[in-house]
Amino acid sequence: MATAFSRRFVTLVEQVTAGNKRQFALLTGKSPSHIYRICRGLSRPSMNYIERLYEMFAIDLNWLLTGEQNQSSATANNQELTVVPMLDIEASAGTGSITGIETTTEQFALNKRWLSNQLGVYSEQLAFVSIRGDSMEPTLLDGDMVLVDLSQQQPSNAAVFIIQTEDGLMAKRIVPKQHHMEVISDNPAYPNWHITPENAEQHGISGRVVWCGRAI
Repeated sequence: MATAFSRRFVTLVEQVTAGNKRQFALLTGKSPSHIYRICRGLSRPSMNYIERLYEMFAIDLNWLLTGEQNQSSATANNQELTVVPMLDIEASAGTGSITGIETTTEQFALNKRWLSNQLGVYSEQLAFVSIRGDSMEPTLLDGDMVLVDLSQQQPSNAAVFIIQTEDGLMAKRIVPKQHHMEVISDNPAYPNWHITPENAEQHGISGRVVWCGRAI
């Protein structure tokens, strides 16, 4: 049975993921069934989870918990948010794949302070992309939603990046070397390869993976 709190929680889901409960679950590290239960008034989130929501989305905790909100608080919260699109593409963690076209299917509002303090991300050139395949296990799993900093296209340290290849987009770990970049699959069942000056034009770097969301 819906409660006043659950109705406000539904409003939050609508604001952050346009009502998509599964995406909200991935984004916040909960199972879709848990989010469904909260929205129906059958369960109450823990304070730790509510604090996580505050950090990620700069929500007005007083409004969420009591329903009371003032206009100045709402305005301040909106100024602290940056809108991040979910692109209609899949980055393969396998043999390479791309589906659909690079259009925005959804948008998510993230707290700028959370991005800078927790992820060290200061750019607003960000996008969410879905992962398909198992070559980056256990780091990335099939179905994960990753946040990509599109401003980081020149690897200076070892990190996971989204790479454009002739086969589509791939999520791979890149380790810069003196004369080439080593491209590594965290799953040892898949071979590693190199980006060299000779093949660099066929392997563009779209951005660095800075965060991963999945249901637990």
